[in-house]
Amino acid sequence: MSERESAVLSVLQALVMEHSSLEPEIWHSIAIEALSGSAPAQYIVATALEELGNLRQAQEWFERSAAQGHAPALAKLASYSAALSQGVPFHSGFSAQ
Repeated sequence: MSERESAVLSVLQALVMEHSSLEPEIWHSIAIEALSGSAPAQYIVATALEELGNLRQAQEWFERSAAQGHAPALAKLASYSAALSQGVPFHSGFSAQ
């Protein structure tokens, strides 16, 4: 694992475990899988980051998952895009930046 991946893993674990009921070992496994390219794991990380209010990082992980054709991530990004294009504000969506 590269130094960058190790740093990302640490940040992900700290962010997600802070507000999660899952065991640390489970989050560690999910983070490793997400960094390894698992679309479902990337979606789980994105959802957790979204729930924590870290929308910019959540969007990045949704996009990684969606790029692999993961249907739930594609649907999430489509719903945000549709709402933003209609000017509909919503508390859990991404900023228009």
